[in-house]
Amino acid sequence: NLLLNWAETDNHKTLVAAAMGYGHCVVCQTPIDVNMAKQLNILATNLGLAPDRIIIDPLTGGLGYGLEYTYSVMERIRVAALTGDSMLQMPMLVTPGYETSRSREVKAHVDQDGCPGPRAALVEVAAAMSLLNAGADLLVLYHPLSIRTVLAKIREMTPCEHVPPEGGGKEVGNSVSVGEGRRGVPVEVR
Repeated sequence: NLLLNWAETDNHKTLVAAAMGYGHCVVCQTPIDVNMAKQLNILATNLGLAPDRIIIDPLTGGLGYGLEYTYSVMERIRVAALTGDSMLQMPMLVTPGYETSRSREVKAHVDQDGCPGPRAALVEVAAAMSLLNAGADLLVLYHPLSIRTVLAKIREMTPCEHVPPEGGGKEVGNSVSVGEGRRGVPVEVR
C-alpha cells in the first residue's frame, strides 16, 4: 500500500477516489489548524474512505515559533483524539527533514559541494524529537545521521517490538524498513 500525498481541500476528491479504488491510504494535509484537519478528515470519510486509511499531516514548522505552534496544534489534535473525537484519531505524519532543510540556520552551513553539515542533522533531530513528543507517528527525515540518532532515542525511550534492535531493519530500495506502526502498517525510513 502507498500513502498518497497530499490531499487538501481542493484535491481531496481525486486522491480519495484513487485510494479507495486501489486500496491505498491518503495523507490529509491542512495548514496547522485542528478544525481544518478534522474537517478534511470528515470530507474524506464522507466520500467513503475508511478512517484507518487516513493519515493526518498538520504541516510542520521547522524551528522557532513555527515549531512551537505546530507542537501546540499537534497536542490539541492528540488531546481531542484521546477524549473521543474519532475524526482526529488517525496517525500523524510530520516532515521535519523538509522543514529544517529550508531554514536559514541550516542553509548557512553548507559545504562547497552543497551538502549540509552536521548542524543540519542536529537541527533535524531537535525538531523530530519535539514532534515525536507532541504525538507524531511518522517522521520524514533527510539526514542519515538524524535517522540513526532518532531511532536510537526511540529505542532508548520505548523498549517495544515495533523498533528493531540496533542494526535491525531491512533495506528496500533507498529506504530502510524498521518495523510496523500502531495499526500494523509497515514503517520505512528513507
